[in-house]
Amino acid sequence: DRTPLVRLVPPRPLPAMAPRGNGASGDGVLDLGKLEGPVLLFGGAYSNLQALEAMLSVAKELRIPAKNTIHTGDVVAYCAQPRETTELLKTSGVHCLMGNCEESIGLAKLDCGCGFPEDSKCNEYSVNWYSHVTKELVGHDHLRHWMAALPRRIEFETGGRRFAVLHGSARNISEFLWPSTPDDQLGASFQALPPNIDGIISGHSGIPYARVLPAASAARRERLWVNAGVVGMPANDGTSRGWYAALTPAADGGELKVSFHALSYDARAAAEAIFARPQLVRGYADSLLSGIWPSHDVLPLQEQMETGIALEESTLVWCHSVASSGHEKLPQTPSTGAVTPSTGTAAPSTTKAATSNSQSAVLVPIAAATLAAVAVFVMMWQRGHAKRTGI
Repeated sequence: DRTPLVRLVPPRPLPAMAPRGNGASGDGVLDLGKLEGPVLLFGGAYSNLQALEAMLSVAKELRIPAKNTIHTGDVVAYCAQPRETTELLKTSGVHCLMGNCEESIGLAKLDCGCGFPEDSKCNEYSVNWYSHVTKELVGHDHLRHWMAALPRRIEFETGGRRFAVLHGSARNISEFLWPSTPDDQLGASFQALPPNIDGIISGHSGIPYARVLPAASAARRERLWVNAGVVGMPANDGTSRGWYAALTPAADGGELKVSFHALSYDARAAAEAIFARPQLVRGYADSLLSGIWPSHDVLPLQEQMETGIALEESTLVWCHSVASSGHEKLPQTPSTGAVTPSTGTAAPSTTKAATSNSQSAVLVPIAAATLAAVAVFVMMWQRGHAKRTGI
């Protein structure tokens, strides 16, 4: 029941060595050591200057320093201002991971390396925006060199746990891993990492979620998987908001809070910047305003069914010392009433990873039949909209 509607292209193996730079070791790993206090996580700036400006402003409001902030990759992609967005992120002091977009631009590849099926609409669109990005960066080789030198993995410790930050997975920089991805597929990434890694922070797929993976045996411990979401595109949930996450350790090192937060910003200005560049397809500008992705080619069935259902802010509490299994996906609601961090209001939902190996904490309060009906309606609307706009 979790089989994708399309077959994704085979994963592209990562090179054995990465360029040295930005504090990374020769194998492309940047070790941040022990981080005290909350750790702020976000990804996918996607050439969306307005979203990145809003994200950095939120970091200041939260008083989380740049040394405790990590971008999970893909500073450039779908939107209009790749050069300005890259300059801002580069000078922000935020720790930056290499995503497939940085890899492709930095190594002067012919395509974005996104992992889209060749015959998909996503792949067709990527040819358009990748051409725009490469032209915008002509004469700015310092940005391309910066991308090429970014680490392929970032490691850090917080709350007595050790985390690895990856873009797609440990096996493939452009592997899509979704909220519906089975535990064993997520767990396979841990097998390719050092044995002391307790959790993985990922990006790439654009939908925020957290998963506590059960201990495979009495000799193994449970592990945590977190996708922090992206700020430069909506989460296909029918709202214009981006998403980011925070890890907050307890003072005693016992519990670790994983909180997901919506990012509100001037999406209209970001869309208008795309409209002002006629060489760019307008599908992503429409997506910034509607909150619906212009193509669902890469989405598994479950995520397709949940198209247009607004996510709510949420918190997962991970009790690392207890063997458990849990899923935490952002709860969904037909309304767009999620509270943004700037209001100072606490997240409305909290789930604790519990003590039973059979427990699942997937918070999806809408019946599958209703989700299917909504998805069908949205896709029918999209087809009609595409015909009217010529997308």
